[in-house]
Amino acid sequence: MEFKVFCETMFFLIGMEPVQVIDTTILRDELDVDSLQMVNLATSLADHYHIPFSLFIEKADKMGTVGGLYEIVKKGVSNEFV
Repeated sequence: MEFKVFCETMFFLIGMEPVQVIDTTILRDELDVDSLQMVNLATSLADHYHIPFSLFIEKADKMGTVGGLYEIVKKGVSNEFV
């Protein structure tokens, strides 16, 4: 899965107009994603990519950036469970 495709999916799932992001883009500060939106996004990503939501809980420290979310999803999709 490419980072660009992941970002498009992420923006679709949170109902935001896509903007240019990089892996270090901070969801809270740069995209104004609050904590409730973050939980909804993690749940939506888990459902969309058919990966366990528990991966997001286990790696909550990585969920602050777009790249962190991408890493969780990418490893979950490849069954490497972070």
